[in-house]
Amino acid sequence: MASIKEAYDSTIGESFTGLKLILWAIPLYYCRALYLENNIGLLTVVGGLFGLLLIGFLTESAFNAIDKKPELIPGVNFLSMAWTGLKTVIAMAMSVGVAYILGLTILGFINIEDPTWKMTADIFVWLFLAALPVSAYLIFIRRLNVFEAFNLKKIGIAYGDAFITFSYLIVKLVIIALIVVGFITYMFWLFVGLDNAIINFIWCVAVMYNLTVMTNYLAQLSEEIFTFREKEEVKKTTY
Repeated sequence: MASIKEAYDSTIGESFTGLKLILWAIPLYYCRALYLENNIGLLTVVGGLFGLLLIGFLTESAFNAIDKKPELIPGVNFLSMAWTGLKTVIAMAMSVGVAYILGLTILGFINIEDPTWKMTADIFVWLFLAALPVSAYLIFIRRLNVFEAFNLKKIGIAYGDAFITFSYLIVKLVIIALIVVGFITYMFWLFVGLDNAIINFIWCVAVMYNLTVMTNYLAQLSEEIFTFREKEEVKKTTY
């Protein structure tokens, strides 16, 4: 079973992972500063480029985990990351769009007066529908083949595990972030204050760590769902 502990251990235990993620946190910190300054024009350009590279970076990390490469975190090959990021966007665009439209449609029929139950229903609907793009992503990261992300049979195979495991993953990442980052934030608030660049940068590093761990975890889940089936298909074609 996919393990959040294994995902953290393999991510943090790799050589220079911390340095690489700190470097990736720098443009994230800059985009955050542009957002707070309400510099929408520059944020659109810088954030769009950084977002594309970040998507490629995370997808290549997941692919490296599945391909059992010795280096989980990819090197600084921005052209490769941009191309991988573009392929990921194309592969995920339809499933994200379908999930979003279905979500708005379903929520339009949900009429619950109690705000707590309404929020609970909304969260459940979005988590259930989020399993669609997650399933497509689990398929895509195995071969980085855009067309495989539209394979409805494979999406159906992965959907149940994607819904349950991804929902559980979000809860676990939130809990870990609250414990680790929350403690650091509390110490800064207590002795230094939160209006300083150091704690803001620490938050950006934490975001990068969590994103990398999440993609590593999804790579584990993809392996569990598809590896056995792919081996059986190879045996059938062989014999």
